[in-house]
Amino acid sequence: MKKFAAAMVVSAIVLTAVHAYNPPVGNESLFEYSSPAALSGKLSVAGGALFSAGPDSLIVNPALTAGEQRTVLNVGYTFLYSGNDENEYQVGSSFQTGILIPFKLYIFSGFVDGNFSNFDEFYIGNNINIKAGLAKEITDKLDVGASVSGGINWGYGFDWALAGNLGFNYAYGDLAIFKNFRYGASLLNLGKGYSDLNRTAYGTTYDGTADADSISMFPTYVTLKIGAAGSVFKNELMDIGLALDLTTPCFQNLIIDMNLQFALKNMLVLSIGEKINLVETINHRNNFVPGISLSFKFDFNVKNNEYLARNDWSQSEMNVSAGYKNLYGSVHAISAAADLYLGMEDTSAPVILIDFEE
Repeated sequence: MKKFAAAMVVSAIVLTAVHAYNPPVGNESLFEYSSPAALSGKLSVAGGALFSAGPDSLIVNPALTAGEQRTVLNVGYTFLYSGNDENEYQVGSSFQTGILIPFKLYIFSGFVDGNFSNFDEFYIGNNINIKAGLAKEITDKLDVGASVSGGINWGYGFDWALAGNLGFNYAYGDLAIFKNFRYGASLLNLGKGYSDLNRTAYGTTYDGTADADSISMFPTYVTLKIGAAGSVFKNELMDIGLALDLTTPCFQNLIIDMNLQFALKNMLVLSIGEKINLVETINHRNNFVPGISLSFKFDFNVKNNEYLARNDWSQSEMNVSAGYKNLYGSVHAISAAADLYLGMEDTSAPVILIDFEE
């Protein structure tokens, strides 16, 4: 184990030395613009300040969905606008859609997102990204997961990406002031990201250069995320939670994500998230305005539908959300999403009946 850890450290140092770290601004968070949850920090490696999991959990930790009992459908859209009238285009967008299907042995999740932004100050290009993963409960407290991801990026050149991702989540229980304390970690982008793109028209990298040769791979390979979360106050009416994530892209940068959530009656949830990218901050390219989202969960019944009744889906839940974040100076993101949980969650304890013959 010690030899393995030493080898990982040496590899990280070698990789850092041979490849300068200079990704385009905003592209370390390439998959985090397409929903209110992503913009407001709800997608954390430990499941967010107040735990939730769905197909989009594959973005941060493929293990998070291991405890989900129901089929989940997800869709989201973000409108991007730049107030900089020197841009050739002042409007962009991001979208996402996903599905989660529980099986007896594991939980399957599939997720697709796309980004279309060509702003000088925030160039994430045109890309479509696909993820698929499996998660499994190992014990009552420990969940593990793995996923594969890939995509294509076009516009100023063409490139493709293909990588693997690993993660775990551990439900510790109560710890000091925290209820439902959780911690987790994930190792992301274990493969090829985007890099072979000509952006001579845009000064979008951390150091201000736009030369294709100066652009390092993004999202950066061997990205380690660690984090913890839990409730700090909870009663029948309200639940307040905190989450903290630390992300290091190949040990060349430090990204801090903080999330605060307020829930009323487990129906209305306000989420506030702050992201601090150390290298972006040093190069005066970061915005400290937090992202915010509001979500509302409700039950509904569908009558006279044999297919839904046969699958116990006549009564289901939907979570709708809206969010906003000022990303980089003049770039604004307005987002909406919906999550459909087919069926109702089983919260009753199992009943064991023993028949004795007389």
